[in-house]
Amino acid sequence: MQMTNNIELAITVAVMIVEIGLFALCYYRAKQPPDPLNPRIVNYGLVMIILALFFFATLAHAVTLLTGTQVKPRRRRGM
Repeated sequence: MQMTNNIELAITVAVMIVEIGLFALCYYRAKQPPDPLNPRIVNYGLVMIILALFFFATLAHAVTLLTGTQVKPRRRRGM
């Protein structure tokens, strides 16, 4: 049981590293000046937003693996 958790955590950390690398690549590409003869096909700002959402979901999964409890949203009582 513990070995499976370590493998899942290693895979999760590897995915987070890949997401950070892709985010850095998109940031680098977005900051380059535009070339009028070669228009951009990919909207790097949108890709960075999507990568950030995936990163936060992966981070929540890593916290779940480390603590053993699921991350729950905070809600007001009485609703």
